[in-house]
Amino acid sequence: MRIVGIVGSPRRRMNTDTLVREALGGAASLGASTEVFYLNQMDIRPCQACRRHPAPNHCFFFDDMQKIYEVLENADGIIVGSPIYYGTVSAQLKRVIDRANCLTWIERDPDGKPLFTPRLEKVKKGGIILVSDVTEDPSAALLPIRLFFHDARIEPVGELFIPHADAGKGARNDEVWLEQARALGVAVARAIGEANTNAPEPASRHGL
Repeated sequence: MRIVGIVGSPRRRMNTDTLVREALGGAASLGASTEVFYLNQMDIRPCQACRRHPAPNHCFFFDDMQKIYEVLENADGIIVGSPIYYGTVSAQLKRVIDRANCLTWIERDPDGKPLFTPRLEKVKKGGIILVSDVTEDPSAALLPIRLFFHDARIEPVGELFIPHADAGKGARNDEVWLEQARALGVAVARAIGEANTNAPEPASRHGL
């Protein structure tokens, strides 16, 4: 079971980073192998709106986003964390979301209505962590992440929103928030385990 954390904050060892790592720790307690990607340290270009489909590749640009594409193709679970800036996700995370645009085929029916077909085969489980200092309504930040999850075939298991995260000792030092982050990681790992248990076994060639 492979669960990957994607940290959209530019600040290491602060609230968002700490909570994502706590979530991964919760997943690891159920046997998951975990890893973290820090988007601020990765070379990911903004989407260039090429208006052409890059198939069979995921994009025309071969930068560090290729590492994220590999995660989206092969991981079992993904936990995305971002601070909320100006009401929405960080610039670092928004680049990743925009570069996921080509993970779906977009066609139009005879009436001009867009039809979206996912390119990725594997369905994953996911969790969302949003951290805010001032914003009290996370809906504008949740929207792009939920759309990203849809296109990347990530089924959301849970969402954790932490307002006023810098108040007092900070969310990264608050055991209540840390425990909720661990619980989210556990929930993602359990959902993966349940999905694997309920998955149909491949048909045997014998006795056909």
